[in-house]
Amino acid sequence: MRLRSAFLFTGLGALAFSVAALAQGDPIKQRQEAMKAIGGSMKVLGEMAKGVKPYDGAAAEAAVGRIHDSIDGFTDLFPEGTEMGGETEASPAIWDKPEEFKADAEALKAASAAAKPEVGKGLDALRASLGSVGGACKDCHQSFRIKKD
Repeated sequence: MRLRSAFLFTGLGALAFSVAALAQGDPIKQRQEAMKAIGGSMKVLGEMAKGVKPYDGAAAEAAVGRIHDSIDGFTDLFPEGTEMGGETEASPAIWDKPEEFKADAEALKAASAAAKPEVGKGLDALRASLGSVGGACKDCHQSFRIKKD
């Protein structure tokens, strides 16, 4: 089971990388792909934490690793001039308060770095770590995301 999960997540990671490579040069598409990777990883972790899916330590570690890797350099995907266009949910606050936006991204990076060695230690450790990772996501989304209908 663990080996199959590792192969699945390796394949998903390669797919995400391929899609991101196609989006290269388009920061809106790049940041959307990064957010999809983070969202997909949070879904994996959340389903395990809620008991919807069985706990798998290797899959949990891989998911947290993808969050950490996806947020690295994320704020660079918001250059001036990309405030509008595409189907972006980026709030103008990103460009109005870039230091706060970077601080929120760094908070997610730190939370995911701290969670990675913990989530593989069992379901209780996953649940305990998920709060800080999810909280960092929520904080940023509340300040810097416009939810489209």
